Amino acid sequence: MPVRSEYKRHRASLIAPCIDAPHAKLYSYCKVKPESERIVKDMLSVAQFAALHGINKRTLHYYDDIGLFSPAYKTANGYRYYAQRQDLEFEYIMMLKDLGLSNQEIIDYRSHPDPDELNGLFTRNLDDIDARIRSLQRMRTVLQTLQQRLAVCRRLTHTELQVVTLPETRIVRIPLNVDQSDVNLIYETARARWSREQLQMGIGTYIGAQRIRNGEHGHYDGIYSPAVDEAEGEHLPAGDYLQILHRGNWDTLPDCYTRILEYCTQHRLRLTGCAYELGLNEFALRTADDYVTRIRIRVEQR
Repeated sequence: MPVRSEYKRHRASLIAPCIDAPHAKLYSYCKVKPESERIVKDMLSVAQFAALHGINKRTLHYYDDIGLFSPAYKTANGYRYYAQRQDLEFEYIMMLKDLGLSNQEIIDYRSHPDPDELNGLFTRNLDDIDARIRSLQRMRTVLQTLQQRLAVCRRLTHTELQVVTLPETRIVRIPLNVDQSDVNLIYETARARWSREQLQMGIGTYIGAQRIRNGEHGHYDGIYSPAVDEAEGEHLPAGDYLQILHRGNWDTLPDCYTRILEYCTQHRLRLTGCAYELGLNEFALRTADDYVTRIRIRVEQR
């Protein structure tokens, strides 16, 4: 028996250093007291909470350090645990950050909540969101319009002249007595009056029917653009329009107006209103000869 007792004491002396030496710290970290275990059983660790909300663990540590968002429970050795009820609280904080509030502003507000202040913040941001939605809708209109024009340009192999029936459309236009060579004045006038999205819809020109009959198609009565917003501009009436699609540089445009007059004579048509001239692929040109111009002018039977 004395020998066995001595053996047990010797074995204990060998094991103790393994626990007390480099493994003692690890052992104490891994050992959770029964009370702590009961408290954190239904909670989320930092890693779990971070993964749930798509953020980095270090971000949660930082938010806790500055007092923006703290865990529901911390163990004696510093482990953080979050209650499930904190999910929505955290998402509200993220919403305020998305609305542009700084960390300190959110901390100050949470320490003194004010429903009127919060309502004012929501109202201001709803206005901003509505403005961004309108801007995105205008951009969508621009992209769809340019895409449709590219499709026309891709299929065009030669100049096409025909009568087309068009629905009512809206345009914005600026009266401007200008020669076709004064490109700078045309662009300066458009930039001064139209939004960026409206400019992206293209800058066209219009010429009165009488000028065309007089052979003055090199001089414009104004500039126009298809309206990017249906609430803007003026109506271009529905009806029959003589349309020419022409591929070639600007020097060849006079031939288009000559062909328009000849077509009207042959088919007993009368030009009315204005001819609306617009480049369809200015943003996708390889050479000047690839330029596609569309001219439309309303016609009636004589």
